[in-house]
Amino acid sequence: MMNDPKPSNLHRPQPRSSNPEAIAAEIIERLTYRIGKDPTVAKPHDWLTATILVIRDRAIDRWMDSTRDTYAHSKKRVYYLSLEFLIGRLMRDTLNNLQIRQPVEEALKLLGVDLDLISELEPDAALGNGGLGRLAACFMESMASIDIPAYGYGIRYVNGMFRQEISDGWQVELPETWLVHGNPWEFERRESSYEIGFGGMVETVGERETGEPLLRWKPQEHVMAVAYDTPVVGWRAKRVNTLRLWKALPVDPILLDAFNAGDHIGALKESNKAATITRVLYPADSTPAGQELRLRQEYFFSSASLQDILRRHIQQYG
Repeated sequence: MMNDPKPSNLHRPQPRSSNPEAIAAEIIERLTYRIGKDPTVAKPHDWLTATILVIRDRAIDRWMDSTRDTYAHSKKRVYYLSLEFLIGRLMRDTLNNLQIRQPVEEALKLLGVDLDLISELEPDAALGNGGLGRLAACFMESMASIDIPAYGYGIRYVNGMFRQEISDGWQVELPETWLVHGNPWEFERRESSYEIGFGGMVETVGERETGEPLLRWKPQEHVMAVAYDTPVVGWRAKRVNTLRLWKALPVDPILLDAFNAGDHIGALKESNKAATITRVLYPADSTPAGQELRLRQEYFFSSASLQDILRRHIQQYG
Protein backbone atom coordinates (compact mmCIF):
# COMPACT_ATOMS: atom_id res chain seq x y z
CA MET A 1 0.00 0.00 0.00
CA MET A 2 1.44 3.36 -1.03
CA ASN A 3 2.04 6.04 1.56
CA ASP A 4 -0.22 9.07 1.31
CA PRO A 5 1.62 12.08 -0.10
CA LYS A 6 2.11 15.03 2.19
CA PRO A 7 -0.72 17.54 1.80
CA SER A 8 1.75 20.41 1.41
CA ASN A 9 3.30 18.71 -1.62
CA LEU A 10 0.03 17.45 -3.04
CA HIS A 11 -1.86 20.72 -2.87
CA ARG A 12 0.83 23.24 -3.66
CA PRO A 13 0.89 24.25 -7.36
CA GLN A 14 4.07 24.80 -9.31
CA PRO A 15 5.31 28.42 -9.28
CA ARG A 16 3.84 30.33 -12.20
CA SER A 17 6.14 31.86 -14.76
CA SER A 18 6.52 35.62 -15.10
CA ASN A 19 7.95 35.21 -18.60
CA PRO A 20 5.82 37.16 -21.12
CA GLU A 21 5.83 34.29 -23.62
CA ALA A 22 4.61 31.84 -20.98
CA ILE A 23 1.91 34.28 -19.86
CA ALA A 24 0.83 34.77 -23.47
CA ALA A 25 0.45 31.00 -23.82
CA GLU A 26 -1.69 30.94 -20.66
CA ILE A 27 -3.93 33.68 -22.03
CA ILE A 28 -4.45 31.73 -25.26
CA GLU A 29 -5.23 28.60 -23.23
CA ARG A 30 -7.89 30.42 -21.16
CA LEU A 31 -9.34 32.05 -24.27
CA THR A 32 -9.64 28.73 -26.07
CA TYR A 33 -10.68 26.31 -23.34
CA ARG A 34 -12.39 28.48 -20.72
CA ILE A 35 -14.13 31.00 -22.96
CA GLY A 36 -14.42 28.83 -26.07
CA LYS A 37 -13.16 31.42 -28.54
CA ASP A 38 -10.73 31.08 -31.42
CA PRO A 39 -8.05 33.77 -30.98
CA THR A 40 -8.53 34.83 -34.60
CA VAL A 41 -12.15 35.90 -33.96
CA ALA A 42 -11.95 36.87 -30.27
CA LYS A 43 -13.45 40.23 -29.32
CA PRO A 44 -11.76 42.71 -26.95
CA HIS A 45 -14.00 41.60 -24.08
CA ASP A 46 -12.92 37.98 -24.66
CA TRP A 47 -9.29 39.03 -24.30
CA LEU A 48 -10.17 40.93 -21.14
CA THR A 49 -11.81 37.89 -19.54
CA ALA A 50 -8.97 35.55 -20.56
CA THR A 51 -6.38 37.95 -19.13
CA ILE A 52 -8.33 38.32 -15.87
CA LEU A 53 -8.45 34.54 -15.50
CA VAL A 54 -4.66 34.34 -15.84
CA ILE A 55 -4.21 37.12 -13.28
CA ARG A 56 -6.78 35.53 -10.98
CA ASP A 57 -4.89 32.22 -10.99
CA ARG A 58 -1.86 33.97 -9.55
CA ALA A 59 -4.01 35.63 -6.90
CA ILE A 60 -5.54 32.25 -6.03
CA ASP A 61 -2.13 30.75 -5.25
CA ARG A 62 -1.56 33.42 -2.60
CA TRP A 63 -5.21 33.20 -1.50
CA MET A 64 -4.83 29.52 -0.67
CA ASP A 65 -1.53 30.13 1.10
CA SER A 66 -3.11 32.89 3.19
CA THR A 67 -6.06 30.71 4.18
CA ARG A 68 -3.82 27.79 5.16
CA ASP A 69 -1.63 30.13 7.19
CA THR A 70 -4.66 31.47 9.07
CA TYR A 71 -5.87 27.99 10.00
CA ALA A 72 -2.42 26.53 10.70
CA HIS A 73 -1.59 29.24 13.23
CA SER A 74 -5.14 29.69 14.58
CA LYS A 75 -5.02 33.37 13.71
CA LYS A 76 -7.98 35.57 14.53
CA ARG A 77 -9.89 37.13 11.66
CA VAL A 78 -11.44 40.54 11.29
CA TYR A 79 -14.99 40.36 9.97
CA TYR A 80 -16.05 43.55 8.21
CA LEU A 81 -19.75 43.81 7.42
CA SER A 82 -20.88 46.58 5.09
CA LEU A 83 -23.84 47.18 2.80
CA GLU A 84 -21.38 48.74 0.33
CA PHE A 85 -18.01 47.74 -1.13
CA LEU A 86 -16.92 50.17 -3.81
CA ILE A 87 -14.03 48.05 -5.07
CA GLY A 88 -13.92 49.57 -8.56
CA ARG A 89 -12.10 47.82 -11.40
CA LEU A 90 -9.94 45.03 -10.04
CA MET A 91 -7.70 44.28 -13.01
CA ARG A 92 -5.24 47.16 -12.77
CA ASP A 93 -5.21 47.10 -8.98
CA THR A 94 -4.50 43.37 -8.86
CA LEU A 95 -1.78 43.62 -11.51
CA ASN A 96 -0.02 46.26 -9.43
CA ASN A 97 -0.43 44.41 -6.14
CA LEU A 98 0.88 41.17 -7.65
CA GLN A 99 3.66 43.19 -9.34
CA ILE A 100 3.10 41.56 -12.72
CA ARG A 101 1.82 44.49 -14.76
CA GLN A 102 4.88 44.69 -17.02
CA PRO A 103 5.10 40.98 -18.01
CA VAL A 104 1.33 40.81 -18.61
CA GLU A 105 1.44 43.96 -20.74
CA GLU A 106 4.32 42.51 -22.77
CA ALA A 107 2.48 39.19 -23.12
CA LEU A 108 -0.56 40.94 -24.54
CA LYS A 109 1.62 42.91 -26.96
CA LEU A 110 2.93 39.60 -28.29
CA LEU A 111 -0.70 38.71 -29.00
CA GLY A 112 -1.47 42.07 -30.59
CA VAL A 113 -3.64 43.22 -27.69
CA ASP A 114 -3.40 46.55 -25.83
CA LEU A 115 -3.65 46.20 -22.03
CA ASP A 116 -4.90 49.75 -21.53
CA LEU A 117 -7.58 49.26 -24.17
CA ILE A 118 -9.08 46.08 -22.72
CA SER A 119 -8.74 47.23 -19.10
CA GLU A 120 -11.11 50.11 -19.93
CA LEU A 121 -13.77 47.52 -20.76
CA GLU A 122 -13.85 46.14 -17.23
CA PRO A 123 -17.00 47.43 -15.50
CA ASP A 124 -16.97 49.01 -12.08
CA ALA A 125 -18.40 46.54 -9.58
CA ALA A 126 -21.74 48.15 -8.73
CA LEU A 127 -21.58 47.36 -5.03
CA GLY A 128 -21.64 50.88 -3.60
CA ASN A 129 -22.12 54.51 -4.49
CA GLY A 130 -20.26 56.65 -1.98
CA GLY A 131 -17.74 57.14 0.77
CA LEU A 132 -19.00 54.24 2.88
CA GLY A 133 -18.35 51.76 0.07
CA ARG A 134 -14.94 53.20 -0.78
CA LEU A 135 -13.92 53.15 2.88
CA ALA A 136 -14.94 49.49 3.17
CA ALA A 137 -12.94 48.58 0.05
CA CYS A 138 -9.88 50.46 1.35
CA PHE A 139 -10.12 48.72 4.72
CA MET A 140 -10.20 45.31 3.03
CA GLU A 141 -7.17 46.00 0.85
CA SER A 142 -5.27 47.65 3.71
CA MET A 143 -5.80 44.67 6.02
CA ALA A 144 -4.46 42.35 3.33
CA SER A 145 -1.47 44.65 2.81
CA ILE A 146 -0.47 44.58 6.49
CA ASP A 147 -1.09 40.83 6.82
CA ILE A 148 -4.30 40.89 8.87
CA PRO A 149 -6.62 37.94 8.11
CA ALA A 150 -10.05 39.33 7.23
CA TYR A 151 -13.39 38.57 5.64
CA GLY A 152 -15.60 41.21 4.10
CA TYR A 153 -19.33 40.52 3.99
CA GLY A 154 -21.79 42.33 1.75
CA ILE A 155 -24.58 41.93 -0.79
CA ARG A 156 -24.05 40.94 -4.43
CA TYR A 157 -26.25 43.62 -5.96
CA VAL A 158 -27.38 43.02 -9.52
CA ASN A 159 -27.98 46.74 -10.05
CA GLY A 160 -25.97 48.46 -7.36
CA MET A 161 -25.11 51.86 -8.77
CA PHE A 162 -27.02 53.69 -11.47
CA ARG A 163 -25.97 55.35 -14.69
CA GLN A 164 -27.17 58.78 -15.69
CA GLU A 165 -28.55 60.13 -18.92
CA ILE A 166 -29.94 63.54 -19.79
CA SER A 167 -33.37 63.54 -21.42
CA ASP A 168 -35.03 66.85 -22.33
CA GLY A 169 -32.68 68.62 -19.95
CA TRP A 170 -33.48 66.36 -17.00
CA GLN A 171 -31.33 63.74 -15.30
CA VAL A 172 -32.64 60.22 -15.78
CA GLU A 173 -31.40 57.36 -13.61
CA LEU A 174 -31.03 53.96 -15.29
CA PRO A 175 -29.88 50.63 -13.80
CA GLU A 176 -26.18 49.78 -14.02
CA THR A 177 -25.99 46.23 -15.40
CA TRP A 178 -22.42 45.46 -14.38
CA LEU A 179 -22.95 41.67 -14.43
CA VAL A 180 -24.08 41.50 -18.06
CA HIS A 181 -20.86 39.64 -18.99
CA GLY A 182 -20.58 37.81 -15.67
CA ASN A 183 -17.83 38.43 -13.14
CA PRO A 184 -14.63 36.44 -13.81
CA TRP A 185 -13.15 37.43 -10.44
CA GLU A 186 -15.76 35.65 -8.31
CA PHE A 187 -16.41 32.07 -7.23
CA GLU A 188 -19.89 30.81 -6.47
CA ARG A 189 -19.95 28.80 -3.22
CA ARG A 190 -23.16 26.77 -3.29
CA GLU A 191 -21.87 24.75 -0.35
CA SER A 192 -21.93 27.97 1.68
CA SER A 193 -25.67 28.59 1.50
CA TYR A 194 -27.92 29.48 4.41
CA GLU A 195 -31.66 29.57 4.89
CA ILE A 196 -33.02 32.96 5.94
CA GLY A 197 -36.49 33.18 7.47
CA PHE A 198 -38.95 36.07 7.28
CA GLY A 199 -42.26 36.78 9.00
CA GLY A 200 -44.26 34.00 10.61
CA MET A 201 -45.05 33.51 14.27
CA VAL A 202 -43.56 32.43 17.58
CA GLU A 203 -45.09 29.27 19.04
CA THR A 204 -44.76 27.50 22.39
CA VAL A 205 -43.20 24.06 21.97
CA GLY A 206 -42.58 23.08 25.60
CA GLU A 207 -41.47 24.28 28.98
CA ARG A 208 -38.06 25.06 30.42
CA GLU A 209 -36.81 23.66 33.74
CA THR A 210 -37.51 27.07 35.25
CA GLY A 211 -41.14 26.80 34.26
CA GLU A 212 -40.85 29.41 31.54
CA PRO A 213 -42.32 28.53 28.14
CA LEU A 214 -39.94 27.23 25.46
CA LEU A 215 -40.57 29.26 22.33
CA ARG A 216 -39.70 28.61 18.71
CA TRP A 217 -39.90 30.93 15.73
CA LYS A 218 -41.78 29.52 12.75
CA PRO A 219 -41.01 31.70 9.70
CA GLN A 220 -43.68 32.28 7.09
CA GLU A 221 -41.22 32.31 4.19
CA HIS A 222 -37.65 31.25 3.52
CA VAL A 223 -34.95 32.55 1.20
CA MET A 224 -31.54 31.03 0.46
CA ALA A 225 -28.40 33.15 0.81
CA VAL A 226 -25.70 31.89 -1.57
CA ALA A 227 -22.08 33.03 -1.17
CA TYR A 228 -19.90 34.48 -3.93
CA ASP A 229 -16.21 34.93 -3.06
CA THR A 230 -13.74 37.39 -4.55
CA PRO A 231 -10.03 37.46 -3.60
CA VAL A 232 -8.79 40.78 -2.19
CA VAL A 233 -5.07 41.11 -2.92
CA GLY A 234 -2.89 43.22 -0.65
CA TRP A 235 0.15 45.21 -1.73
CA ARG A 236 2.87 42.88 -3.00
CA ALA A 237 0.43 40.03 -2.37
CA LYS A 238 1.59 39.68 1.22
CA ARG A 239 -1.88 38.34 2.00
CA VAL A 240 -5.04 37.72 0.02
CA ASN A 241 -8.28 38.02 1.97
CA THR A 242 -11.87 37.22 1.00
CA LEU A 243 -14.81 39.40 0.06
CA ARG A 244 -17.94 37.26 0.45
CA LEU A 245 -21.11 38.62 -1.10
CA TRP A 246 -24.60 37.17 -0.70
CA LYS A 247 -27.10 36.48 -3.46
CA ALA A 248 -30.74 35.79 -2.60
CA LEU A 249 -32.38 32.77 -4.23
CA PRO A 250 -35.76 31.13 -3.64
CA VAL A 251 -35.91 27.82 -1.80
CA ASP A 252 -38.20 26.55 -4.60
CA PRO A 253 -37.45 28.28 -7.92
CA ILE A 254 -40.93 27.64 -9.30
CA LEU A 255 -44.35 26.68 -7.91
CA LEU A 256 -44.94 23.81 -10.31
CA ASP A 257 -48.61 23.24 -9.43
CA ALA A 258 -49.41 26.88 -10.16
CA PHE A 259 -47.42 26.79 -13.39
CA ASN A 260 -49.19 23.65 -14.62
CA ALA A 261 -52.53 25.23 -13.72
CA GLY A 262 -51.77 28.08 -16.09
CA ASP A 263 -50.67 30.70 -13.56
CA HIS A 264 -47.26 31.16 -15.16
CA ILE A 265 -46.58 34.54 -13.58
CA GLY A 266 -47.83 33.57 -10.13
CA ALA A 267 -45.66 30.45 -10.26
CA LEU A 268 -42.59 32.70 -10.25
CA LYS A 269 -43.83 35.04 -7.52
CA GLU A 270 -41.59 33.65 -4.76
CA SER A 271 -38.59 33.55 -7.08
CA ASN A 272 -39.04 37.19 -8.04
CA LYS A 273 -39.62 38.20 -4.42
CA ALA A 274 -36.35 36.57 -3.37
CA ALA A 275 -34.40 38.13 -6.24
CA THR A 276 -35.68 41.57 -5.24
CA ILE A 277 -33.65 41.43 -2.01
CA THR A 278 -30.32 41.64 -3.83
CA ARG A 279 -31.49 43.57 -6.88
CA VAL A 280 -30.80 47.23 -5.99
CA LEU A 281 -28.56 49.09 -3.56
CA TYR A 282 -30.54 51.40 -1.27
CA PRO A 283 -34.03 50.99 -2.75
CA ALA A 284 -36.22 54.07 -2.31
CA ASP A 285 -37.77 54.02 1.15
CA SER A 286 -40.44 56.67 0.59
CA THR A 287 -43.13 53.97 0.60
CA PRO A 288 -43.94 51.21 3.12
CA ALA A 289 -42.93 48.62 0.52
CA GLY A 290 -39.54 50.31 0.09
CA GLN A 291 -39.00 50.49 3.83
CA GLU A 292 -39.83 46.79 4.17
CA LEU A 293 -37.41 45.89 1.37
CA ARG A 294 -34.57 47.79 3.03
CA LEU A 295 -35.24 45.98 6.30
CA ARG A 296 -35.34 42.63 4.49
CA GLN A 297 -32.01 43.44 2.82
CA GLU A 298 -30.34 44.31 6.11
CA TYR A 299 -31.70 41.28 7.94
CA PHE A 300 -30.87 38.92 5.05
CA PHE A 301 -27.28 40.17 4.89
CA SER A 302 -26.76 40.15 8.67
CA SER A 303 -28.28 36.71 9.22
CA ALA A 304 -26.31 35.05 6.42
CA SER A 305 -23.02 36.62 7.55
CA LEU A 306 -23.47 35.65 11.21
CA GLN A 307 -24.45 32.09 10.28
CA ASP A 308 -21.31 31.83 8.17
CA ILE A 309 -19.07 33.21 10.92
CA LEU A 310 -20.52 30.83 13.51
CA ARG A 311 -20.21 27.86 11.14
CA ARG A 312 -16.54 28.62 10.55
CA HIS A 313 -15.86 29.00 14.28
CA ILE A 314 -17.58 25.72 15.16
CA GLN A 315 -15.82 23.95 12.29
CA GLN A 316 -12.42 25.07 13.55
CA TYR A 317 -12.87 24.99 17.31
CA GLY A 318 -15.86 22.72 17.89
